[in-house]
Amino acid sequence: MLYGTKINIIYLNSRANTANMLLYTLDHIAKKPYYKHGCFWGVTSDMKKAFVFLLVTVLGFSRLNIDAESLFVVEKNDASVIHYPYKNATIYGSSVVSNVSPIEQRQEDILQVDFINIGTGDAIFIRCNGETMLIDGGVDSKATILKNFFTKNDILNFHYFFCSHPHDDHIQAQIELIKDGYIPGEYFSPFAETYKNEDHQKLIPLIQDNVPYTQLSSGAVINLGDAILTFFKDDRYKPWLSLNARSMMTNIRFGKCSLLLSADVTGENIAYLCQKYPDLVDVDILKSPHHGINRLRGEVFDAISPESVIITASKKAGNNLAEQLKRKKITHYFTSLGTVHLESDGEKWYIKQGGAD
Repeated sequence: MLYGTKINIIYLNSRANTANMLLYTLDHIAKKPYYKHGCFWGVTSDMKKAFVFLLVTVLGFSRLNIDAESLFVVEKNDASVIHYPYKNATIYGSSVVSNVSPIEQRQEDILQVDFINIGTGDAIFIRCNGETMLIDGGVDSKATILKNFFTKNDILNFHYFFCSHPHDDHIQAQIELIKDGYIPGEYFSPFAETYKNEDHQKLIPLIQDNVPYTQLSSGAVINLGDAILTFFKDDRYKPWLSLNARSMMTNIRFGKCSLLLSADVTGENIAYLCQKYPDLVDVDILKSPHHGINRLRGEVFDAISPESVIITASKKAGNNLAEQLKRKKITHYFTSLGTVHLESDGEKWYIKQGGAD
């Protein structure tokens, strides 16, 4: 028996009973193997082939527009990213899909990352072991969307706000939240309090008396519960660098799982960071640089090698990156089609879109 070999099953509506019957039959044939969390464990090679044949024969292909075998049954010993089969996500046959989360731990014990649907823009909320962080937030009008998200998810405490750079589509919603009483325990930024940016200077008076302000430098590490966040940016002294180029990226690690929030860094700057910090950019999941507006260089793709990408934009705005991802058959999501929720137990990721807005 090949214990530890995993077969992931997608059930389609009323056809689930037939699939369960097949699993029951195989379970009795195999004796020791068992079915758990949408997966059948301990199947021999011949049994796997037989199961594929039976499943395809009984369920048929009528509702599928991609290769049926790659969708129904995906053998993968070390899958780190598992996807909920959401209709608006671009999920390829090589990806592992399950309509049941494989995460067993309580929500308080896992890492949760939400890419909130604000259209085009970054609004990322992280929770781990009771601690929280809001990263960016969009323009001022998006604050209402964030408040609705917090209310729906019973979020009352904000340990940290972090702004990757003070462009309006990253900082303004944070300013509005603070005005309305959403006060973080500490505020992080890669820029000094005295940085002369209009929106940044609107923020400082709101927090200077009651919220500690910390300027982060490259290599800064913060623990959010059991998650480890490492911040880094292109800190070469080049006066002509744009604000996007100087925005700060964040690597999130939780156990064996990793995620890269690439802010708005693109072009030569992200290529430089990939070369300088190879361990920090080599991750499971990538948040699209600059909302997917820009294409990525080949060496950047090679360095990051993501299994999945979250594009914080509409299909139109993020089309340049999406076309690259399609050619490479990398599963990706547009946040404008629904908030993208990630959760991890430190061994694997589960991605589900929609329902968290």
